[in-house]
Amino acid sequence: MSLLDRCKTGSDAAWEIFFSEWAPQVYRWAVLLGLGASDAEDAAQDVLATAARRIDTCESQLAVRSWLFQITRRIVANVRRSRWWRRILPIGSTMEPAFEHQDSADAEQELAIRHCLNQLPTQLTEILVLIEIEGLTRRETAELLELPEGTVASRLRQAKVEFKRRWDRSPRRPTRLSWEEP
Repeated sequence: MSLLDRCKTGSDAAWEIFFSEWAPQVYRWAVLLGLGASDAEDAAQDVLATAARRIDTCESQLAVRSWLFQITRRIVANVRRSRWWRRILPIGSTMEPAFEHQDSADAEQELAIRHCLNQLPTQLTEILVLIEIEGLTRRETAELLELPEGTVASRLRQAKVEFKRRWDRSPRRPTRLSWEEP
């Protein structure tokens, strides 16, 4: 019996495993989709609470990743909409690292990447996060976002161009991006 099936039967032990396996990934998605550390923690809790309430809607163990990502992107969008005033007022506008790093250079790079991602339209950010950061293929991304593969390829090209344009203007960045030619 899969972990998903055990969760559907109400096993506390299965839920504990499910939460411990998926909470870090959901948090990571929330941060990369534009939330600060505190909001991402709250959003991750909301995602997992929603998952617990709606576990019967997940079709299979193989679908858990895309199912959770869909929930995450909806909740992140709701949080971002509800925080509209933060874009206007400078209160708490300082971005801080959301992940642990070995040195300050890595933390600065994280902040520069997140700053550039936050400037992109959501549909482009999602494509970059899934393909370039999470390592999904174009086909997997298309299935997850329920888009044609050609649309994913087109948005990926556009996202890279837009990200690079912002990246080139960023003072805290390495000399090249991973998808650029050496």
